[in-house]
Amino acid sequence: MLADVQSVGYDLFAPEMTANPYPLYQKMRQADPVYYSETLGYWILTRYADVEAALWDERLSADRRSLFIQQLGNLDASLIQNFLQLTGNMMIEQDPPDHTRFRKLANQGFTTKALESWRSIIQQITNYLLDQACVRDSMDIVADLSVPLPALVIAEIFGVPAEHQANLIQWASDIGTFWGAPGGQNIEALARKADTGAAQFTALIRQLIEERRHNPGTDMISLLTLAYEQQGFDLDLLPSLCILILNAGHLTTTDLIPNGVNALLNHPDQLQLLQANPALLPSAIEEMIRFDTPAPFLFRIAKQDVNVGGHEIPTGSVIALGLGPANHDPAKFANPEQFDICRSPNEHLGFGPGVHFCLGAVLARMELNICFQMLLKRMPNLHFDPDHVAIPRQTNLVFKGFDTLPVKFQG
Repeated sequence: MLADVQSVGYDLFAPEMTANPYPLYQKMRQADPVYYSETLGYWILTRYADVEAALWDERLSADRRSLFIQQLGNLDASLIQNFLQLTGNMMIEQDPPDHTRFRKLANQGFTTKALESWRSIIQQITNYLLDQACVRDSMDIVADLSVPLPALVIAEIFGVPAEHQANLIQWASDIGTFWGAPGGQNIEALARKADTGAAQFTALIRQLIEERRHNPGTDMISLLTLAYEQQGFDLDLLPSLCILILNAGHLTTTDLIPNGVNALLNHPDQLQLLQANPALLPSAIEEMIRFDTPAPFLFRIAKQDVNVGGHEIPTGSVIALGLGPANHDPAKFANPEQFDICRSPNEHLGFGPGVHFCLGAVLARMELNICFQMLLKRMPNLHFDPDHVAIPRQTNLVFKGFDTLPVKFQG
């Protein structure tokens, strides 16, 4: 059976996949919804029902250390020792009951009071960034808005001094690139950058933790430091939670904004409908997440033999759960290739339901609502820049977005 399936040869890193992977996802879902790739070394699920069930399946582990080592090929695992230490203690990489204890603790950084304080931070930063763009008649949605906005918001929430903010975001990006199961031939370079980033990120967060222990504030690191100490948790594990929150609140939002803008501009009828009915914005954001999911895949490891769709998946196998493909499954969504900001119900898997439901979902939705509200209000004539081409990015399977998305908003 595997020999027959493998002969099809689906290439998830083909150049055409960067711009529009959904036709290939559809082909896989129809012909091989439970597909094993010998090239990648893991199983790929593309049906909504299979992916949703896998997200709740306790036989599948979130601990992906074996995948990270597998990504290295013939390289020594010591190359990523700092990366493994930092990410191995991330809540998203743990299973219950450890995950349950850490999740409860992490929620201490997401109180209602904290959330409301973030709202003004997001509004101020968004206004500042749009002010900078308004002096021109064009902007790059990525460089001028979607990269700096969540980065500056997270830095403010964490209380990171200005002189460290750029480095912090760069380290998080390097860590996230390798964590996201990258493709290509430069795996050693990516691994080294991720490991260096992990070491430097950990050192900075430990420095901030020590400062907040003696001089606590209202920032998230202060709140979490206090919670860890009160619950008797090892503070050495706190940097792992910080990188999770940073990536959950930064990397996905960085991609959600241009993906959403691109969807609106490619569907002018929906853009006009939203401009005429601003109350549709929450529904539009959910459709943006479904239509072009910024995190199209999550990974799990089989803790025992499991049967999915009639396929026996052996213990220890890596399984890629296709959130993006599942969000376009016609068995779940009527006309899934149609971008419909009024879609209801919209039970997309964009934030990965289950015990690992995205910790940054509340922050991401808040940022998106504020960002699009201000963007469409201040730039009602938003359209693609005809003189510059948008460049999609897909260097790995876990994150999908744009390198550049040039737009104009006058004339």
